[in-house]
Amino acid sequence: MAVLPLRLSDDDIRALDALVREGIYKNRSEAARAMIHEGARAKAGEVRDVSGTVRRLMHARRKGNAPFRISRMRKAAVELVAEGRGR
Repeated sequence: MAVLPLRLSDDDIRALDALVREGIYKNRSEAARAMIHEGARAKAGEVRDVSGTVRRLMHARRKGNAPFRISRMRKAAVELVAEGRGR
């Protein structure tokens, strides 16, 4: 296992201390290690999901199937983007 010096905000330290105080983790290092591990796993999953979606979108674009639906949503991608831009 490697040592990684890092800086955390006061809020993050308080959150780690609360986890230790409640007995969920033995110390700050264990709590931080677990939080980093879980965060990294979650982000890796998001990257896989996004990569798969982008591949499907590009494939649909090449086949000329636009506008198309994203996952189980009932709206077309164009509608979702327009909503996100407040139009």
